[in-house]
Amino acid sequence: MFKLGPLHMNMYGIMFALGILAASFLAIREAKKRNISKDVIWDLVFYLLIGIIVGARLFYVLFYWPQEIPLTLIESIAIWKGGLAFFGGFLGALVAGYIFVKKRKLKFWQLADIFSIPLVIGHIFGRLGDYFTGGHPGNITSLPWGIYLNNAVRHPVVLYEIIGLIIIVIILLNLRKVKDNKQLFDGFVFSSYVILYSIQRLILDFFRIESTDPRFLGLTPSQYVVIILFNLAIIFILVNFKKVKLKSRKH
Repeated sequence: MFKLGPLHMNMYGIMFALGILAASFLAIREAKKRNISKDVIWDLVFYLLIGIIVGARLFYVLFYWPQEIPLTLIESIAIWKGGLAFFGGFLGALVAGYIFVKKRKLKFWQLADIFSIPLVIGHIFGRLGDYFTGGHPGNITSLPWGIYLNNAVRHPVVLYEIIGLIIIVIILLNLRKVKDNKQLFDGFVFSSYVILYSIQRLILDFFRIESTDPRFLGLTPSQYVVIILFNLAIIFILVNFKKVKLKSRKH
């Protein structure tokens, strides 16, 4: 945390903002290839940003609020003190994006594919902010690459996740080429992202301190979310591939 005039800022907030900007410009670049106006993307980003902040804070308050801190109205909205949960923001963005798409009569899955890779890039920026501020400490380890955090040597969970997200970006870039070449259904890239990140997050959360919370039977709230999202994404892909096969047989 540091002061800039009357403002109090920290590296997480800075990286979060940079992530939003980077994701927005990448989405605009991809949208242009599909003849979608940049004004539409900027309007959508505004909706998504509201959904991200509201959803991320609500998820944190509901499932990750520290038991030792009294929950008051003022504290519940004090996002400048930290406390944003990725999957809350993800779900909030989906709801906000769906509302925007229905309002403008646009194609939801087409835009979801456009935002898939920018989303991961923005996520990487956010995780860099977590790393700089010591967020998401891992369990204690004796491995040589452990980092000293909270008075112990711990798994660098955030670095694990950043590496995993970079790998996901590389995979998605290739899957996008496959989709464009074979003219696959809209939503293919987005559902692939959901599957890949769900697997990563399900594994990584076992290395986090939060995974020891007995309230959730040894799992984190995010792990329950990814299990549901993983299955929904698999069903979505299977159903749409079946539709593609049926169309090809008719022709």
